[in-house]
Amino acid sequence: MYITPLSYAKRTERLSIVSPIRSYGSAPFREEEPTRLPPEPGFYDSFDWNLPYRKAAESAAEWLLHSRQAQLTIRTSSRLIKHNPSLVVLEELLQRVVATINGLHIRYKDLEAYLKPELWSAIEEAMQHSDAKQFGLTKESENWHIDFPNSFPVESSIPLLIGPRGWMTGLHKALEEPLSVKALDLLRGDIPLLQPYSCYYSSMKIYWPFPTSGMLLNRLL
Repeated sequence: MYITPLSYAKRTERLSIVSPIRSYGSAPFREEEPTRLPPEPGFYDSFDWNLPYRKAAESAAEWLLHSRQAQLTIRTSSRLIKHNPSLVVLEELLQRVVATINGLHIRYKDLEAYLKPELWSAIEEAMQHSDAKQFGLTKESENWHIDFPNSFPVESSIPLLIGPRGWMTGLHKALEEPLSVKALDLLRGDIPLLQPYSCYYSSMKIYWPFPTSGMLLNRLL
């Protein structure tokens, strides 16, 4: 019996299922998805992207300004104590130093979100000098107070203040060290917007993926 072979078209029709060709990105549930519209360009134009960096720089500059003023107050007080070591002068100048440190602590609390905690911890450590208690220095509710004793050996106490290892000498060093570093070294290291990131040119433009499902080929789109 002679068998007629099937043509190529009939064999394809029998062996493969014909599927409708869809346009790229189409899906049966496309109509059910919410429409994603790009945001208005005015939002990006009005947002100040440099604001966090400017605030961080201003915080470092403000801290340097106030710490220099505190350092100058301590240096001037040390010079006056050296040239006029009297009980009245000693009490007045120590009260001025303590008030300066309390004011500096207020400024640090305002800038604490950007400044390193080591800046204030160094000052706190210098204020807790072992010889400072002899001058009536105490701390209450984050503020330092000094209750100067009535009878005090002034001459023998001068080295405890302005000597090589004195209380005011260590306080002056704690304020002087941050002045010799870069302003960036004064800022906290855990600020997300100040972390070093790499930005590639191809990813700098803001875009919304389309379609919302499926695979995107950047070379074709």
